[in-house]
Amino acid sequence: ACTDATCDFKPMKFQRRPLGDKDVLIEMKYCGICHTDVHAAAGHLSSIGVMSGWPIVPGHELSGVAIAVGPSVTKIKVGDHVGVGCMVDSCLTCGNCRNNEEQKCMKQVS
Repeated sequence: ACTDATCDFKPMKFQRRPLGDKDVLIEMKYCGICHTDVHAAAGHLSSIGVMSGWPIVPGHELSGVAIAVGPSVTKIKVGDHVGVGCMVDSCLTCGNCRNNEEQKCMKQVS
């Protein structure tokens, strides 16, 4: 995590919410950090109106091992190797999703 614009990355502990019915808890092994993540962490995007809030934990597109799964999870079990891409919460049923354009899903939660 970065605690200010100096972007001096340091480990940070925090409390997660309890595991939900559809959640997968991942022991992260690898995570991508792109140049935009670094610019956000360093506060460089304020010139275009994007304000950073510290602490900030940059990174996305992670991979690791499932260490817990909610009771409604059916396709992943503890011990499976899993990954999370940068496109999440798409419906997978609309025209955009069926055309492999999940980033254009109009039903995205986030």
